[in-house]
Amino acid sequence: MRKSLSLIFLCISFASGAQVVDTWLAARMNGNKLLDNSNIVEFWGYGNYSPGIWSISLPAPLLEYQKDDSVAIHFINDSPEDHTIHLHGLDVPTDMDGVPTTSFAVDPDDTAHYEFVANHAGIFLYHCHVLTTLHLTMGMYGMIVVHDGPGQYVFQGGPSYTNDYNFLCSDMDESVNTNPLSPGPFNEFQMDYFMVNGLSGNQLYNSTPNHVFAHPGDSVLLRIGSMAYSKSSWIFPPELNAIAYTSDGRVLPSSFECDTLVVHSGERYQVLLTPYESVDTDIQVISTENRNIVDQHTNLIRLNTDLGFEEKEQFFTVFPNPATQSIF
Repeated sequence: MRKSLSLIFLCISFASGAQVVDTWLAARMNGNKLLDNSNIVEFWGYGNYSPGIWSISLPAPLLEYQKDDSVAIHFINDSPEDHTIHLHGLDVPTDMDGVPTTSFAVDPDDTAHYEFVANHAGIFLYHCHVLTTLHLTMGMYGMIVVHDGPGQYVFQGGPSYTNDYNFLCSDMDESVNTNPLSPGPFNEFQMDYFMVNGLSGNQLYNSTPNHVFAHPGDSVLLRIGSMAYSKSSWIFPPELNAIAYTSDGRVLPSSFECDTLVVHSGERYQVLLTPYESVDTDIQVISTENRNIVDQHTNLIRLNTDLGFEEKEQFFTVFPNPATQSIF
């Protein structure tokens, strides 16, 4: 039945002239991750799949579409447990939303298709909605970006940007990822490892793809989301002139300056940086335990790490003086 619905969906999309975009994702439960503290833990996750390629990543692959795309996500569950893909924040039909009670769960070794039209531009998330608390801390989550038409604009009619970065906050209870077969009561999970784009500490700070370049004259867009159970506070140096323009996939009625931007689980923001002078500090991401409001960890995102060469005067003595031949 699902295959028949897919064919109808694709035929309607082609008839309407919309762009059809196919995405192939697989779920697996056999990942191993090296942490910044040198521990290795197990993780479950999603990954792109094609014949002979079944890798998963933490976080899951970034999915990018254009507004009004007709999207078909082809999903195979290559694991011993049920999984789904919940399309967090997207306006999709209820039976395509990945919540087992109103949609469907995907059995082990089974396939399914999630189909929707990307009606709204913005940042969205996806994650497994089976035993959500456990499957999230184990790593089954990712980000979706729906771009708003041609050109590099925060939103159509809004400010433009020269370059952009995507950041997804998350965390884990390391003891659960070390022993997921005996996780204990979900309400006793204690997150103790805090990540941005799956990295923490020196792993994040030294990761070149996660360095932000924002110089005077630049307009730099940060897409920020969170799948963390902890609260994430982004502290921007004031010289960056950080302004938030969208929240949870919608344009804000009024943009606001945000030297500090607090992001809770499931939230997403688009923040534009337009530095008015050079910055030599870093962006801080502070993770705070929501139950007792205690700051637990600070990650640093490196700013402006381009290598420059400083010109210096060089002094040397020529002998004999005056010289009788040319000096090269």
